Amino acid sequence: MNLLSPETEIALIDNMVELCDKHIARAIESQYNKAPYIQQKELLEELKIKPLYLKKLEARGLKRIKLNERDKTVFYKRADVYKLLDKLAE
Repeated sequence: MNLLSPETEIALIDNMVELCDKHIARAIESQYNKAPYIQQKELLEELKIKPLYLKKLEARGLKRIKLNERDKTVFYKRADVYKLLDKLAE
């Protein structure tokens, strides 16, 4: 026994697909609007990883970016981070 008519089911499915499409479009747009470089602290929060895991990524080739040797602020190139993660996922 169906609770909804076939037309209502189709309308609900269409609405769900439309909502999913909008959500995906917003997610893609927000990804493109992000800065190409990210500070270490922000990267840890974005990826929800611990500093030890970040050290492991560095050991696998992720490059730290500092303005000078004594500078405590560390940046990473966002594209390099995701490229390395994709490579490790293979």
